[in-house]
Amino acid sequence: MKNILYLLLSFFILFSLGCSSTKIDYDKNVDFRQYKTFAFFKKGIDNLNAPVSKKKFIMKAISEELSSKGFTKSSHPDFIVNVFTDLHKRIDVYPGYFPYHRRVYKSIEGNFYMDIVDVNTKKVVWTGKTYLDLSGNDYKAFQRAIKKLLAKFPPLKSN
Repeated sequence: MKNILYLLLSFFILFSLGCSSTKIDYDKNVDFRQYKTFAFFKKGIDNLNAPVSKKKFIMKAISEELSSKGFTKSSHPDFIVNVFTDLHKRIDVYPGYFPYHRRVYKSIEGNFYMDIVDVNTKKVVWTGKTYLDLSGNDYKAFQRAIKKLLAKFPPLKSN
């Protein structure tokens, strides 16, 4: 019994860390102060594994967050934002008060990835990953996820 509890606790901890983690990496040799303008990689948006309404939410949230950091959307950008997802459908079934009554919750969730690509060098200079739940129509949830992902963008150069 004790081993089962340890196993369940370990599974819960790993599951919690896997679902809620946000990770970023960037090229430490790049001076991010050089970037002022951005655009979305159209092919990345078109191929994004998400409903059209969710794509609009994601693009709007990214645009708002980058704009709040002083970047401007442009047709001649300094960097390109590429996004992609690793989503899956999730179904949770909870028992009801009666054997034939069950509550079923469906959601679409998974990892959301974002790359910042320098237009001149055509190299990825920043990359990030966060968990995203696309099951609701709550724009604020998208904003929170994107805000968390871009919290330390642009990275401050340490001298």
